[in-house]
Amino acid sequence: MATIAILIGTQAGARLLAAASEREAALSAEAFLLRLPVRTLPAPLWVQCADPAVSGRLTAYLNGLQDEQVRERDARV
Repeated sequence: MATIAILIGTQAGARLLAAASEREAALSAEAFLLRLPVRTLPAPLWVQCADPAVSGRLTAYLNGLQDEQVRERDARV
């Protein structure tokens, strides 16, 4: 049973990821974001969970991951 849902917006449409744990949610969303073309980042994302602290941590982590990818992209240009 999924307790965490993450919706990630892309140019091709939205992708919904579901996970039973915070770790599983972070790993699956990270893997998905790392497969996106860097030029399309940052992608909008929404985390839904019954625990606001978990939602906040996941949102901060995934936004930070994207920020890092964008900084690396911009440093190469």
